[in-house]
Amino acid sequence: MSSFIIGIAVICCLWPRVQGFQMLLEEDCGVPHKIVKRSVNANLTENPWMAYLETSKGFHCSGTLINHLFVLTAAHCIPDDLQITVRLGEYNTKTKVDCVNHMCQEPFQEYNVDLGIRHMFYNANDQTNDIGMLRLGRRVEYLRHIRPICIFASNRFKNLIDQLNWFTTTVWRETAANASSQVLQTMDIDRQPTGTCSEIYERNTTSEQICAGNTLSQLCSTDSGAPQMRIMWHNGSDRYVQLGIASRVKGQCQNAGIFTDLLSYADWIKRVVQQYGPSTDVNPSSRKQKWLDTMPEFYYPK
Repeated sequence: MSSFIIGIAVICCLWPRVQGFQMLLEEDCGVPHKIVKRSVNANLTENPWMAYLETSKGFHCSGTLINHLFVLTAAHCIPDDLQITVRLGEYNTKTKVDCVNHMCQEPFQEYNVDLGIRHMFYNANDQTNDIGMLRLGRRVEYLRHIRPICIFASNRFKNLIDQLNWFTTTVWRETAANASSQVLQTMDIDRQPTGTCSEIYERNTTSEQICAGNTLSQLCSTDSGAPQMRIMWHNGSDRYVQLGIASRVKGQCQNAGIFTDLLSYADWIKRVVQQYGPSTDVNPSSRKQKWLDTMPEFYYPK
């Protein structure tokens, strides 16, 4: 039986140094398998964390797989009745087996949802604290085309992230007004002044929100729940880390949208996983490793 939780209270606190520092929620994360060169369309297996959220009316929102059991999305994407299906390993929504240039990936997998959690201070009127999580009805086994994205396990790097000016997002979306695409799309977006989003949405943004977009990569109403990402170097490999969730976007495909800033909710995400997931899915390195002063390394254009 599915159940729904409006939210859980999280008291933000600093972990004692003796407990060590856990950088990522899930260590085995953020590594795609690239088959062909990048284009406007995302490539097969390049975004294995993408979750296609579907209701009886069809495509509803996007989300991201963050570990073996949870999908991260916007709070407004979680229906009250929890009648929603999560599709992992999806690429082209109109084909059962997805292929590009004679290269194919395995079929997608569908999951029921047995628990939905919205942040307890989510406000549907102004979409502040617009973050939620879906617990899947069965454990996800990682495959080449189904893997989690990296999530920071604390807000320790928020000052660094606040200085990043460009990001990548991946969506099943409208490519323009009255035009749609069934294939996963990749877009580069830029951080915009908060006043840009305040003017578009007639509401001030908060410190827990990011204004991002540009004239070439316009954000549309179907982009809700999509990830805001950057590539970083971590533990010997390139990793995609999610920094935001598409929260407030308009049907007219505007030049900027409002994203929920994930660094502001890192403790909340970790607490949900600890409280509602099996203990085996909590990164054991946090109990063992010594305190690290390592900073994530982000790539910048040459």
